[in-house]
Amino acid sequence: MLSIKFIRENREKVFEALKNRGADFDLDALLALDERRRELIQEVESLRSLRNRVSKEIGEAKKRGENPEKEMERMREVGREISVKEKELKEIEAEIEKKLLLVPNIPHESVPIGVDENDNEVVRVVGKPRRFTFEPLPHWDVGKALGILDFERAVKIAKSRFVVMRDKGALLERALINFMLDLHTREHGYKEIFPPILVNEETMIGTGQLPKFREDMFKCADDPLYLIPTAEVPLTNLHRGEILSADELPLKYVAYTPCFRREAGSYGKETRGIIRQHQFNKVELVKISHPDSSYDELESLVRDAEEVLQRLELPY
Repeated sequence: MLSIKFIRENREKVFEALKNRGADFDLDALLALDERRRELIQEVESLRSLRNRVSKEIGEAKKRGENPEKEMERMREVGREISVKEKELKEIEAEIEKKLLLVPNIPHESVPIGVDENDNEVVRVVGKPRRFTFEPLPHWDVGKALGILDFERAVKIAKSRFVVMRDKGALLERALINFMLDLHTREHGYKEIFPPILVNEETMIGTGQLPKFREDMFKCADDPLYLIPTAEVPLTNLHRGEILSADELPLKYVAYTPCFRREAGSYGKETRGIIRQHQFNKVELVKISHPDSSYDELESLVRDAEEVLQRLELPY
């Protein structure tokens, strides 16, 4: 999340980044709130200073046997004014915090500017797409014919966008999960984590799921907990609020979890088969590294992914 100080000191840079991302966000309204916040802080501090000074004078007057009732009433009025301004300040700070959570990050200068995926640039290609000598069937037809994907019974026991994996389909799912966990723990030095799949709101905010993707979350009715949309959420939050020593880095975690998404924003998109399911399984890699080595760490993640594709002999 960008800090209000950074936004204030880099207004044009942030404004240009929002424009390039096509983000609809009123930056001027946020900065106006910040300006009022700083004004209120100065006013409150000035009034507190006045109250402290006059309160000391009132005490000295009482020692001299004087009756400073007039000044005491004025300070009571100052106290009421401080309370009003502190209340406004608290409300403004809460509103600023809410708005900051909606400000997108600034893209790296290497990211091409465009309106959709057609403006992306191909950086590298791993493997070659498989070419068929026949017209391939969609995976939902293949899965049904093999008896490994059962959508009808999933609807019966849950609703649409769920699937029952049967027989070798269930075996394949479990084998892939174990393969990924074993590969990265035994050969790449990752520590396996099995985290909670229900997390609190602070955790969802920590990885940016909230407030932006609230409509895609599954939330418990009786507890302030959410089903995770990806294992990235609990893994990334493992060290939330902690200060890590550079000597501890990098920290490498891998986790398998079921994941849950309402996919409320997928209206009009292809939703057949096992694409955009409400529940799916995922093995997630998270590496916490020093900012100066982030590019090298990213490259190592890419190499790990390439190795997996090659071992599975899958087209990229």
